This record gives sequence, structure tokens and C-alpha cells, in this order.
Amino acid sequence: MLPLDPSQLKWFVEHAGFIVAAPFLAGFLIIMGLRASKTMSMITSVSAVVYGLFHSIAIFQALVTKAYPEPFFQQNIDWFSSQAFTLSVGVLVDNLASLMLIVVTAVSLLVQIYTHGYMREDPGYSRFYAYLSLFTGSMLGLVVSTNLFQMYGFWELVGVCSYFLIGFWWYKESAAKACMKAFVVNRVGDFGFLIGILLFLMATKDFYQGGVLLGFVGSNGTDLASVIHKAAEANAITAGSLFVIACLIFMGPMAKSAQFPLHVWLPDAMEGPTPISALIHAATMVAAGIYLVARAYPIWLTPDGQMGPALTVVATVGAITAFMAATIAMSQNDIKRVLAWSTCSQLGYMFVGLGVGAFTGGIFHLFNHAFFKAMLFLCSGAVIHGLHGEQDIRNMGGLRKSMPITHFCFLIGTMAIAGFPLFSGFFSKDEIISGAMVNHPFIGWLMLITAGMTAFYMFRLYFLTFTGTYRGNAHPHESPAAMTWPLLVLSIPSMLTGYLGFNFANLQAALAGEHSEHGLPNHFASFVFGPSGPHFEGVNLTLMGTSIAIAVFGFAMAYLMYLTRTVHIARGFAEARSGVRQMLYNMSLNKWYMDDIYFGLVDRVFLPLFKRAWTLIDMVFVEGIVNGVGLLFVSAAEVLKYLQTGRGQSYALVIFLAVAGLAWIAYIFPIR
Repeated sequence: MLPLDPSQLKWFVEHAGFIVAAPFLAGFLIIMGLRASKTMSMITSVSAVVYGLFHSIAIFQALVTKAYPEPFFQQNIDWFSSQAFTLSVGVLVDNLASLMLIVVTAVSLLVQIYTHGYMREDPGYSRFYAYLSLFTGSMLGLVVSTNLFQMYGFWELVGVCSYFLIGFWWYKESAAKACMKAFVVNRVGDFGFLIGILLFLMATKDFYQGGVLLGFVGSNGTDLASVIHKAAEANAITAGSLFVIACLIFMGPMAKSAQFPLHVWLPDAMEGPTPISALIHAATMVAAGIYLVARAYPIWLTPDGQMGPALTVVATVGAITAFMAATIAMSQNDIKRVLAWSTCSQLGYMFVGLGVGAFTGGIFHLFNHAFFKAMLFLCSGAVIHGLHGEQDIRNMGGLRKSMPITHFCFLIGTMAIAGFPLFSGFFSKDEIISGAMVNHPFIGWLMLITAGMTAFYMFRLYFLTFTGTYRGNAHPHESPAAMTWPLLVLSIPSMLTGYLGFNFANLQAALAGEHSEHGLPNHFASFVFGPSGPHFEGVNLTLMGTSIAIAVFGFAMAYLMYLTRTVHIARGFAEARSGVRQMLYNMSLNKWYMDDIYFGLVDRVFLPLFKRAWTLIDMVFVEGIVNGVGLLFVSAAEVLKYLQTGRGQSYALVIFLAVAGLAWIAYIFPIR
């Protein structure tokens, strides 16, 4: 804990906006002139995040020790005012936000230190630090947003910054395509997100009673759950309309957190430098979707606060993504792409946790995953750095001798993500599976199978990279201290954070035969809880044993197939020329053909339809009307030009004919 008294801690809570302002200021200063000096750019960017981490820890301490006595702190200023409603921006600090602030600033700090070693010789070094600062500031702004409107603004800023970072090496065609793909796919999800916000605003704007419009928390019944309940009582919103709104808003998290079918951008995001791969895939951009669902959780409940069909959609999408991504990761050969598909799968686990009612289980897995996945990505960057750019694991092997620190940290991360006992991922993953077994048994069993596949593909990656003999042509070497120290720091929470969410009294009770459905309190769930209160899972020894056995089976299969090479199942699938094995292998290798389906739809459906629509609307209607009006005026002018000849006798003839014509009309149609 920091040596601060209660009054000082309270100050930090009430000035949480400085955490967001610091990286934005750093990015601005680098862009405006400090970019001329690599050292000053690095110091400015890192210093801003160091301050943010210190400030975040102080906020956490204030909330834990009750130095700030209220359950939340909120401060708002009016951003847009009209006669109908007022939109605000501000700062919200509570237990959930304080946890995310620590995760984002801690991972960002270690990534920025790592960047100094990884990008030192890159000509865009200072520019990269500027982008990192803006990206971090955008994510921190999203975390402390007080309402959906403000969150959407920072949500878009995160997307723009990720576009710049994924396409940082813009001169590479693959990077340029990857950043555009990420941008377009996220726009699809964000469109649904925006429509959902607008519909939710229309339905609930009259029920905030002086509170923050679209706000997440508030006093006197202006929190999100109470507002939805009031709107339902007034028939302004129904269970059906709330379900539609929830599904539309969920399109945003589906795209940002790479969930099926809007997941296709995430593996291609590996075209960016490895530090941003770690930052995007660990604690920031992809975690934004999880955080949104957790923060606005009442939207996915029924109007009376019960689990409903919207949560089933969340859980189902998460389960499909987790299983699909795990099957794809088993056949990939690019070290970063294996980890990218792993991220998709783990994000699916988090959505399953939120969707089956294990609220704190989903957030707990986000917390644990941020550290071990950041470490795994930074380890992959160290491997690529040590092999001078090689990313194909078929050209690696035996690296534990030449890269001992990277090997040690990668093994810890592999054990954590595979869910082996005593490592962080074991505790949060089992809590999610346990919650799924209670409410959606099919999803629970699917997650157990996915856990086995996770152990298999991660140990496949480990064995092919670090064991056996080296199969490449480079001269492997360990990375500099600026890259290895962040790995060692991240290895500590990868081993220990799981114990925050585990109460050993639950295990003792289970061993003694005392079954408890809800379990006893643990530190994490007691601190971060959802609208229904803390979610305490009791220990189910049968389920725990099954989960461990499946993880061990996955490890054993990888060991026999890629280390001892006494089992040749993988080779049989890869070398199959026909039949089911070939079909399954091609499904995995070609990523379930999702890219082919999308590009096929674009090339054969959307673009031809667009061309036809353009031909019909633009060529027929638009140009037809414009050209028709023009032709009408040209024709009229051709006739009327004879009225202006400049000859007096012509004007006299026209007057005579006009008078004669009027006289003839008057004779034929006399006025009575």
C-alpha cells in the first residue's frame, strides 16, 4: 500500500481525470515537437503511464480501505444541451473502474518499457510512442466514462488509434490491408452499437430524474437498473424491445472483442509491431467489449433484473467463438497468430462467464488474462527479435537454451492459459465453467472441451518453439534487459493473481463433504460485483477434477505428438488427401473459411448489387432527371430564342399574332 493518509487518498479519487489527461498530454507533446528526440519521446510517454499507475493504485487503496466512504465518485459537465435532453461527460470511479485502471496502466507501462528495446532502431520510434500514449489515454477515458454516450466517443478513439498502430508499418501491403480490415469490421459493430444507444435513449430519457442521461450509476434511483425498471413500469420499454436494444449494443463488443462472426480482423492485427499486439490483445482494446457488457450489465437482463434471452445470446456467441478459435489455433504456424486465435478463444470464455451469470468470473478471467496474455505476446516478440524476424514455429525449436528467460516466462504463461492448477487461469476458467454448468450445461461441456484444446495448442506452440533442436538458419539470442524485465514482472501476477478469487475454506468444505452452491466470499468477488451482488462459486470437486484431467489430456497429446513424436495424429490430419480428416484439417487451417465467405459475399453479392443499384439510381434516376431537366430547358430555349431577334418587324409580327390569338380565344370562349 502507498504511504498516504485518507485525505490524500480522497484527493486521488476526486481527481481521477488526471489519469486520462496524462497520456493524452504526452501524446500531444510528442507530436508537437518532442518526436525529434527518441529519448524524450520515450521518457514523456512512460512517465505519463507511471503517473497513471501510481494514481490508479491510490484510488484502489482508497476504495479498499474506505478512505473514500461512498460506493462511487462521479463528476459530470454538460457537453450538449437541448430542450429535450442534456448529454454529459465526466469521470466515474468505483470498484470495477479502479480495477480496470490498474490493469490498463500496468500492462501499458510494461509494454512501453518493452517497446524501448523492441523498436529502438525503427525510424518511427517517436511516432509509435505518440500513438501508444493516445491509445492508452483513449482506453482509460473509456474506463472512467460515466454514460454510454461518452463511452461511445472513447470507443471510437480506441478504434482510430488501433487503426494507426496496426498499420504502423504502412508501407507493407499486409499491414495496410490489416488496419483497413480492422477498421471496417469494427465500423459494422459500432453501427449496431450506435443504433442501440439511440433506441435506448428514446426509451429511457424521461426516467433519469436529474441523473446523468444514459448513465451507469447514480443516486435516488438513477442507476441503469432502476431506470430500466421505471421505463418498463411506464410501458416505455418492454422485455422484447430491451432484448433488441441489448443485441444491437452487443454488436459493438462483438466487433471490438473479436467475437463470431465479427472476429476476422483480430488475427490480421498481428501485422502491427509486437508491442501493440500485446497491448491490443491483452488489457486494452479487446477488453473494452467485456468491460462494456459488465458496466452496462442491466441492459442484458430482463426489465425486472433477472437473467433473460439477451444474456443467452452473449453466452452463445462467446461459446461459439471460444470453440471455433481453439480449433483454428491448433493448426496455425505463425507464433503470433496462434496467440491471436488464443485471445479470441479466451475472450469467448469471458463472455460466457458474463452470459451465464458468473459476473465476477468473467471479470476475474479478464483480470488474469491481461497479465499472462501480455506476457505471452511479449515473449513471442522476444523470440522474433532473437531470430531476426522469423515467425514460423516450424523454423524454430530448442530456444530454451539460447533464450532461458523468455523460455521460463513463456512456460508460465502457457501453464496459466491452459488452466493448470496453481496458476491464475485455473481459478477464473473453472469459475466460468462452473457457472455455465449450472445455467447452460451444453455450453459448460463445450467450454470443458475447449479447455482441453487450449492446453493442446498452447503446449504444441511451446514444444515446437522451445524444445528439440533448432530448425532455422538464424543465430538465436536472448533479448536485451528492456525486453526481458517486463516479462519477469508479468510472470508474477500470471502465477499469483488467481488466488485473489479463491477462498481455501471452500476447498476445505468440499473435501469435508460440505456442499455449498454459492460458496464463501473471496477477495476479488467481494470487491468487484454485479447488480445482483457478489457472485461466489462453491468448489465442485468433480468438475475441478474433470477440468484438470482434460487439461492434462491436452498436454499429453501435445507431448506425444510434438516432443516425443510417438503419436502421429497431427501428421495424419495434415497429410490426408481426402475424407473427414482432410476436411477437418482444412477447416482449421483456413480459419473455418470465414474470410473466404466474407470476400465471396463482397465480390459476388454486395459489389454486384451495389453496381446495379448505382446503375439504376445514379444512371437512370439521378442522371435521367438532371439530363431531362437540361433537355427541357434547351428545347424551350430553342423555341423562345426566336422571340428575341432584335428586329422591329419581327416584334410587330409577334404582337400582331398574339393579339389575334387572344381575340380568337375570346371569340370562341366568350365571357358571360
